[in-house]
Amino acid sequence: MNKEVENKIRNLVSKFSLLRTKEGSEEFDKIWKDLNAEIPLDERREAGRILSDEMRKVRERRKRVDVNVRTDMGELCDVLSLSYIARHYFQKDRSWLAQRVNGNIVNGKPSAFTESELEILKFALNDIKNKLSETILNIK
Repeated sequence: MNKEVENKIRNLVSKFSLLRTKEGSEEFDKIWKDLNAEIPLDERREAGRILSDEMRKVRERRKRVDVNVRTDMGELCDVLSLSYIARHYFQKDRSWLAQRVNGNIVNGKPSAFTESELEILKFALNDIKNKLSETILNIK
């Protein structure tokens, strides 16, 4: 696939915000249709893969402001060491994690986790759960 078409596909992803409205969605579909007409038939599968990969990257970077981790964690925020979780699982400091857990306003926007950061947090909580279970079994 030629680089010009590849770049056009990647630029199309920057227009994702159009998908929020019906009119925008129609415009996005038209842009994709016009771009797709430029792509030779034997390269369309690769074009679709590139679009899919770029869409996945955008979803991973998007902040999930709709998720209220503070509410979901409840008392666990008081019980667990956010400093340990931040350092051990995210390689960040406690304030970075606290901002996301609490949804603090940073640079004028609410801080939030990305999809991949939420997955890391879930892994961390599950790992801590397993460590607690082991410790409980070892106490005689």
